[in-house]
Amino acid sequence: MAQLPSDPKEYEDEWGTTREGYEDRGAFRPPRVPPKKQGSSILRIVGSCCIVAGIFWAVYLITRGGDIVTTLEEHRGPVGIIALGVVASLLGKYLRI
Repeated sequence: MAQLPSDPKEYEDEWGTTREGYEDRGAFRPPRVPPKKQGSSILRIVGSCCIVAGIFWAVYLITRGGDIVTTLEEHRGPVGIIALGVVASLLGKYLRI
């Protein structure tokens, strides 16, 4: 004859019976293995370096030239470097190299 599962444990404290079904698991728990990151860390690092370098270059040009729009229209390099960094970072997140 099969036994039916008993009722869940109920504990009475100053909060009432709010801790139903908790059980003691013991002291030892095996360590969790962290999941391996997808993608390429090299591409992510190169992408972030390009983004930072493009921002620094744009700030240098803007502080030297004055007007933001005309300076970036004349010198398209910083915007291109930032775009290259964004593309490299996205590729590094999803591609495994």
